[in-house]
Amino acid sequence: MMETMEYPDVLNTAMGNIESASNPYGFGAHERADWAADLDVKVGEPAEYIYFVGCAASFDERNQKVARSTIALLKEAGLDVGILGMQEGCSGDPARRAGNEYLFQMLAETNMMTFQELGVKRIIASCPHCFHTLGKEYGDYGGDRLEVFHHTEILAKLQDEGKLPMVEGNGRSVTFHDPCYLGRIGGVIDEPRKVIGGVDVETERHGQDSFCCGAGGAQMWMEEDADKRVNVIRAKELSETGCDTVAVGCPFCSVMVNDGLDAVGAEMEVMDVAELLWEQIVARDKEIQDVYDKPLKSLPGSESQK
Repeated sequence: MMETMEYPDVLNTAMGNIESASNPYGFGAHERADWAADLDVKVGEPAEYIYFVGCAASFDERNQKVARSTIALLKEAGLDVGILGMQEGCSGDPARRAGNEYLFQMLAETNMMTFQELGVKRIIASCPHCFHTLGKEYGDYGGDRLEVFHHTEILAKLQDEGKLPMVEGNGRSVTFHDPCYLGRIGGVIDEPRKVIGGVDVETERHGQDSFCCGAGGAQMWMEEDADKRVNVIRAKELSETGCDTVAVGCPFCSVMVNDGLDAVGAEMEVMDVAELLWEQIVARDKEIQDVYDKPLKSLPGSESQK
């Protein structure tokens, strides 16, 4: 390691990968934009908005679909949007939560150099961890000059402007799981619900009082006691709504909730808000079905999720 740090041994692999490859999974930087190889999107070029994809949506097969749907929606609305490609690095959230402050500082400084070189002023993130870290924790590195939005905030704004349709009559019964860094910490509660046309049944704990999926604080890369798994507790709460779909706004929540639902035997589909909105557009125009629903890479040992 660059410097002796105190964090659980089970995080050594993830931290080592972030240190060497700037993502917890260990993929090379040249693979970071593979998910967008067939899309007409700016890569490493100046744009009015930069979509900060995040590590999960860059490399995880299931979450690549979210990235593709998000880009599809932003382009459908006519936004000048680009991605950083191999110039994007981990935001540093896992490193800071695990106590590796030195690694976090290096990642923040490197990302800020990239932002400055490309003249980045507005960033859209679909990962609430990136949304929080870039928007709230990059201030000491010049990030106070950035405008950082969660993708649900931008999508809701575009709906208000008539550039994207409202979701209505999609035949689903939907509940929403509030990601911690989006709702309780970020205060973004109404926008995700607006994007998906409202929630049919709320969980008992929702909004500011919502319950964690279990991935925060770098727990995504740690093992929990099988009898105390937070995602299983949350999955039970979600299944008790009787809905057939769980809407999420975070790649880690997507993975953890899906695994929790499998553990409790609940037949519910987990979808990001961007996917639900894109589904509405595709349903209206069959000719655009569906160049964006095409994941290109799977994490080692991962299985397709619902």
